[in-house]
Amino acid sequence: MLEIISRIRDWAGGEAQVMAWYRSQPIPALDGRTSEVLVKSGQVDAMRDYLDHLALGGFA
Repeated sequence: MLEIISRIRDWAGGEAQVMAWYRSQPIPALDGRTSEVLVKSGQVDAMRDYLDHLALGGFA
């Protein structure tokens, strides 16, 4: 969880926005699941891959 939060902190706009995004923003590319759901279900690698994709300029 902390790794994912630290990776999005720079572009999320603040601590409250980071947590709101992590907990409630559905990610269409990941079947509409949130980061929190993915992390809790052990799919941290999927989140890492998604964030790497975004960092390289890929579409969300």
